[in-house]
Amino acid sequence: MSGLPITRRTMALATSAAIATALASAPGKALAEGAPIKIGLTTDLTGIAATYAAAQVNAVKLAIEEINAAGGIKGRKLELLVRDSQLKPALGASLTRDLIVREKIDYLIGPDASSVGVAVSGVAKQYKKVVVMTIPNTPRLVGELFHKYFFTIVPSGTMLARAMAEGIGKTNNSIAFIGGDYEASHQAIQYFGEWLTKVNPKAKITAQQWPKLGEPDFTPYITQLISAKPDIVFSYLWGADLIAFIKQAKPYGLFDKTKFATLLFLDDLKALGDDMPDGIIGQMYAPPFGTNSPAMAEFIKKYQAKFNSFPSDWAVMGYDGMRILADGIRNAASMESDAVAEAIEKLKFDGLQGPLTFRAVDHQGNVPSFLGTTGKVAGLPFKGLVDIQRIPAESVWPTPEEILAQRKDK
Repeated sequence: MSGLPITRRTMALATSAAIATALASAPGKALAEGAPIKIGLTTDLTGIAATYAAAQVNAVKLAIEEINAAGGIKGRKLELLVRDSQLKPALGASLTRDLIVREKIDYLIGPDASSVGVAVSGVAKQYKKVVVMTIPNTPRLVGELFHKYFFTIVPSGTMLARAMAEGIGKTNNSIAFIGGDYEASHQAIQYFGEWLTKVNPKAKITAQQWPKLGEPDFTPYITQLISAKPDIVFSYLWGADLIAFIKQAKPYGLFDKTKFATLLFLDDLKALGDDMPDGIIGQMYAPPFGTNSPAMAEFIKKYQAKFNSFPSDWAVMGYDGMRILADGIRNAASMESDAVAEAIEKLKFDGLQGPLTFRAVDHQGNVPSFLGTTGKVAGLPFKGLVDIQRIPAESVWPTPEEILAQRKDK
């Protein structure tokens, strides 16, 4: 064989063989160049929660850009595919299914509304795709609808209601409630009332008001709340409804006549500006000003520089959610969802709000929630929360026995 003449054809064959051998010996490199890891995000970019979803998407993109700049995961870059579910569960399910079947995404993150979250989680279960939730918090997701591919870093509705009962129930015996007439509000008053009996058996919910979502005139509700003369009003209004309520209630002197405690989002604080009264008790999911750490300070700086906006709770949870998913992929024995789910369940994550782990029984992250009072915060162009109390997850989340009871006969 050594005596055969060397021709262009034999040289070409030898070169092709060498290339094939090189590719075979470095499959990771070839895979990295041709097959990014696809992340699907179905969220509500249209509708009353659009600003929340926009912050979520921005933060996920920021996390992905940083991961890719550092070399990706196992030599592969991440690619984000975003779809607008428009606050419609059926559309959210359809778009998520399309991302899985047609776009061949590998994992899911998001979405926004709890109703869409239930739909997306159902599709994730059907197709065995890991999904990390960063906004939806209906207790049904960790309870009756739980599956092993689901993870959440959002304080559940149960946790928030119990934290509010802890915060306002011990010192107030007469409590009035106002909340939009939809599932989350009804859940909130149920879990709040149940926990209230534990923290203060003397306390009573003396009035309940249920305006429809998008109510333009809160005058009748405001006057009835004043007439009830409660020690405090507990509000589960949010977004445009909360903003309208506060603006309409101020001329009636509601906030001078009684204390007021409310679920509060950073978008509401921005929108109200100086119209936000001082001294309102606000409950927030993950406010950036609630955690004083170098990691949070750096995140705020990066987010503001890129998006020219102060990050919201949704941005904090979106950023950490994407990094958690990335760590799970990185630590898993394979790229299969079962392996990634197992890796996330074992994860000890150093997040923006501090160390985070997941419970095996419901994959609930041990994330805190926050209570404080509205007032001026140094460095913010709008009012924030002062005198902030951090509520640990472990003090308010349901016991494993409570979680398992929700799954019986389901």
